[in-house]
Amino acid sequence: MAQAATENDLLAVADAAPLTRRYWWMFGLITLQITCEIFDFILVSFLMAAVAPLWKLTFGQTTIILLSTGLGAIFGSLTFGRLSDRFGRRFAILSGTIIYCCAAGAVAFIPDGAWLLFAGLRFLVGVGYAAAGSSQFALVVESTPSRHRTMMGSMLGVPASLGVVIASMVVSNLLPHLGWRGTAALGFLPIVVGFALVWVAPESVKWLVATGRFDEARKSVAKMLGRPVDTLPQPTALPSRPKPPPATEIFREPRKFWLTVLMQIGMGTALSGVLLWGPTVFGQTLGVTPAQAASAFFFVSLSGLLGRAAFALLPQKWGRVKTGMLTGYAGAVLLALAAWFHADYVGMIPLFLVFIVVGQFFYDGSFSNISPYPAELFPVRLAALGTGLAAAAGGIGKIAGPLVLGLLAGTGNLVTPQATEQAIKPGFLFLAGCSLMGGLAFHFLGVETHKKALDVS
Repeated sequence: MAQAATENDLLAVADAAPLTRRYWWMFGLITLQITCEIFDFILVSFLMAAVAPLWKLTFGQTTIILLSTGLGAIFGSLTFGRLSDRFGRRFAILSGTIIYCCAAGAVAFIPDGAWLLFAGLRFLVGVGYAAAGSSQFALVVESTPSRHRTMMGSMLGVPASLGVVIASMVVSNLLPHLGWRGTAALGFLPIVVGFALVWVAPESVKWLVATGRFDEARKSVAKMLGRPVDTLPQPTALPSRPKPPPATEIFREPRKFWLTVLMQIGMGTALSGVLLWGPTVFGQTLGVTPAQAASAFFFVSLSGLLGRAAFALLPQKWGRVKTGMLTGYAGAVLLALAAWFHADYVGMIPLFLVFIVVGQFFYDGSFSNISPYPAELFPVRLAALGTGLAAAAGGIGKIAGPLVLGLLAGTGNLVTPQATEQAIKPGFLFLAGCSLMGGLAFHFLGVETHKKALDVS
């Protein structure tokens, strides 16, 4: 017989539960989906190293293609963050997956020289990527018991760098055989993961309770725990479903708002500038092929993967704020060194590559710490919008990184070693300043969420 209890008792049952088999299936599929999303996102940087010389694109045209994903991410994160808070996490995840997979794969079929169409499809990749991302972290954070939340939320940052590693390996090995069109067509594949995820994962119980859907919340907990519904607590009263809060409510806590915006713009600009221009800069200045540049950047992506793993663990001991300060400050120092010594070598090894490899450990690794952070900062009924705000700010970073380097190089020039050389020192000093801004945001605005309960009011 069902127990009579308050709605908080249901949440207490969910919070005290072990991590079940279904939870691990959900977590594993979200991990795989994030890996696929980053693969689709970063693939364009390697494709451009092949397409730009083939189509004789200027820096301006190349920059528009590279920054279009960031523009799409801003639109998708804010729009679908709001829709996720209204219609649920699974709705946004599946919608976003369909959009970004179809757009990424469709690049394979565009006519030669159609760079504006290329940019338009990459815009849609950004929309879908951000739409899914605005709810993935919210779903995991809200579905994980408090004692495991910091660790599991942070671990979701690891597959992002794994996606970069896979993209580097795929391009270096398959691009010579598949060509750039065949490689782009791989973007269709992740759609299978999205459908599998919404079939396995129950809706966020905290979101259901926060929106007054108590019967659905009991069913969600029952599905996650593998228990009959009538063995779980039921609210003693069923108030009418509360209306979704206005989107403007997110501005009522300016400290959290600006912390989210500044840390994401700072670290997002630094990371996107390196990832989106790095292979082109490295390939053009050293005169290597796109496949060879991708092979070199395998070590950059591997360093980022190790950083994501390290900074998924460190917040368990240091908390989110101190970890954020470390990644921002260390990333700034290493990017500045890469800028200053970009033309120097140690033996046959370029120092630019050395400092980028080490720096990637910090500014890429930082996203294990900051990606789940907004879903913990804001109340559950605003969590997806808060995560969407973070993704929108990150989208600004995805624009600023490639845009600034493109402008410094001279957007009217063809992609040449001389044009690229002009951009390296000022461009990477700019990226260093952005990483510094991320560290300062944590230093002066940081709010610690480690081991603290989520706000379900």
